[in-house]
Amino acid sequence: MSASALLRASRLSARLSQVELAERAATSQPDVSAIESGKRVPTVDTLERLLQRTGHRLVAVPGLGPDAVETAERIAAAVRAGNRDDSLRAFLDYSDRLAHAGRAERIILSCAEPGLTGSRARDAALAAVSDYWLNKSHLPRSDWMMDPERSLASPEAPHLGDLDLPADRDEVPSEFLRRNVLIERTTLASV
Repeated sequence: MSASALLRASRLSARLSQVELAERAATSQPDVSAIESGKRVPTVDTLERLLQRTGHRLVAVPGLGPDAVETAERIAAAVRAGNRDDSLRAFLDYSDRLAHAGRAERIILSCAEPGLTGSRARDAALAAVSDYWLNKSHLPRSDWMMDPERSLASPEAPHLGDLDLPADRDEVPSEFLRRNVLIERTTLASV
């Protein structure tokens, strides 16, 4: 995850505006904006100081694969480009990584709150798949996964491909049903 994505995700998770973070960190809002937009790459010390003001800390962990924040960014880019296949591939890459991750890795991959993708169905699916894999290991879930904004008003089967069949509700995990996202268990076992 880039410094810009890490800072933005941490700030949003702490429910802070750029102005509020700048005040807490004794810097300016334009400096925070420049880092979050990727126009400025902060030093490790600066990034650590800013993260601490959001209640987070900088920790080095082995490269684990795509996390929720990176996945949301990939999906958002695919949604903007109208590329359904790239959106699906990002979702499945994340699900596959969670499926093969150990308990601690699952928490690390899903703990930071991802940005919205521009598709309520994709946001709900991302929360559901994170919840699904954490729940399989009886692990705690982050608050972002339970946000009602990451649910659909009525049941919907995201259009995944040209040959989609209607979802069998008996095969849809409860984590998806709670969010009205009709994706079957077999879709999550793509590897």
